[in-house]
Amino acid sequence: MTKFGSIGLRVGVLWLAVVVIWLFLGWLRDVVWGSGYAGYTLAGHMTSAALATLLTASLVMAMQRVFDDSARLKDIGLDLSVTAVRPFLVGVLAWLAPFALGLGLCLIVGWAAVTPSVEWAEILAFLPVLVVLVFLLEALPEELVFRGYIYGQLSSAMSRLWAVVIQAMLFSAWGAALWTIAAGTVPIERIVMFFFMGLVLGMVRVVTGSVWASIGLHVAFQTVAQLLLNETRGHFTIAGADMFQLVALGVVPFSLAVMISGIFYKGPHGWMGRQGKAAVS
Repeated sequence: MTKFGSIGLRVGVLWLAVVVIWLFLGWLRDVVWGSGYAGYTLAGHMTSAALATLLTASLVMAMQRVFDDSARLKDIGLDLSVTAVRPFLVGVLAWLAPFALGLGLCLIVGWAAVTPSVEWAEILAFLPVLVVLVFLLEALPEELVFRGYIYGQLSSAMSRLWAVVIQAMLFSAWGAALWTIAAGTVPIERIVMFFFMGLVLGMVRVVTGSVWASIGLHVAFQTVAQLLLNETRGHFTIAGADMFQLVALGVVPFSLAVMISGIFYKGPHGWMGRQGKAAVS
């Protein structure tokens, strides 16, 4: 088997395995806690988050051990040391700063209005819990798989640019597969959203040389989105939600995130060159 064929096999196996893991988590949630919003509990959310990180990290490390004679997450850009703090914070800032700009634009122009539905003390008390849940359920496992292992495999055989594009396509296909199986429809808007989100996250990972930066961006985005838009918890009421999501949560922050990351990590990054072994910051 050629090197590219071998890489395709590894990526395909991991992609399918991650689909199975998330389907299992959804099945477990429905069986134990009940389906839909009516079945939401904080305990169920915490259990799903812990299992998502545990199963995904174990899977990735097993893939490394079997195929690459290594089980170190550091080899795919996830350095478990104090050096992770800087790229993580850069990723958070790269999304939060332009989000604040987009939010201000929406409020000033009158495209949207954001009103707290509960006391600020309750919101601030829940915020750290939500950050941890987002980190464990979405940001860490998804970035470890797509911007970590999959990007690392692809970039060893092709240019960084193509590796970023293809991992974004796989990320989009993963999200679409889960949604289609769960809802029975092909979600075109989610396919597009996941692709561009994966593209930006992949570019931030290249610019910074660290998966921690894409994790930081992912945490910032998901935390804000879930805090403001989750109807089950009811922390905020948003008038003009569609425009708010498009401008403040979407176009403005995701358009500027790579540029902001580049301010802290100077190039050139050799987009048309191969990564080789995953860079670690």
